[in-house]
Parts: sequence; structure tokens; C-alpha cells
Amino acid sequence: TPGLRGLQDKASLEALLMACGAAERAGKPVFLKVAPDLDPEAITDICGVVRGPGAWLSGLIVSNTTIARPDSLKSADKGEAGGLSGAPLMKPSTDVLASFARELKDEFDLIGAGGIASGADAYRKIRAGAHAVQLYSAMIYEGPGLAEQINRELVRL
Repeated sequence: TPGLRGLQDKASLEALLMACGAAERAGKPVFLKVAPDLDPEAITDICGVVRGPGAWLSGLIVSNTTIARPDSLKSADKGEAGGLSGAPLMKPSTDVLASFARELKDEFDLIGAGGIASGADAYRKIRAGAHAVQLYSAMIYEGPGLAEQINRELVRL
């Protein structure tokens, strides 16, 4: 989505969260989903905003798609614009999740997303600080039974 990453800068995020605060008063859980393409300063800024104007949030979903294109990407379409999801997102999204978990401690629920396709992947997110995980891309390939498979694998870990 063109301009989407711009909504994560401090001023834009403060304005967005103040405008969305009415959702909290409606009793609906609201999570802020952030990209993995964040430097440490941006993570600190986002944490400050969610502790301030965004203190009403239920938590954060870490992370959305990435605009980065790793050298290891083999797809002929790797030069295309847009968000990259799936397996290439696992490491960068888990690293950013761990940074948010260190910074926010247990102040907010964190949902780990990005590259999860197995129980071991879900466990990596949990070890990095996730309270829950979100699946998407892998379900396209594995189907809705993937959630049950991941649960079974987690029990065995």
C-alpha cells in the first residue's frame, strides 16, 4: 500500500491513535500492526506512542509485510514492489518482535506474525515475546488444518 509505512512515524501514529481511541470505548480489542522494517529509533518511538496516546490499545501485531528484498530471495518476481510475506519474513519479523518485547515488557499483548509455517516457527515467536501468533501465508499453501498441526507440534516441543 503506497504511503503505508509513513503512518508509523511518531507524529502520524500519534494522530491516528488519538483519532481511533473511540474504538476502545466501544469495548472492541484493537491491535496496532507494525512493519518489520523498523530501526531501533523507530521501535522506541512507537513504544513511546503506544504508552501515551495509544495506551488504550490491546496490543501490537509484529509484523506486517516487509518492503525489503533479501539477497537469498530466488523468485523471478523479487524486484516487484509491494509487501513481501511468508518464509523470508520469519527472521526479520522475529527480531523486531523481540525488540518490542524487550522495550514493552508485559505492558501490551504481542501477537507474532510473519513466516510462521510450523510449530517450531510459532515457538520461535513465543520465545521472542509473543503472547499469541497469527498465520496467513502458510495457510494459503497448507490449508486451514495448519493451525491444528501447529498446535500438535507445539505440544511435542
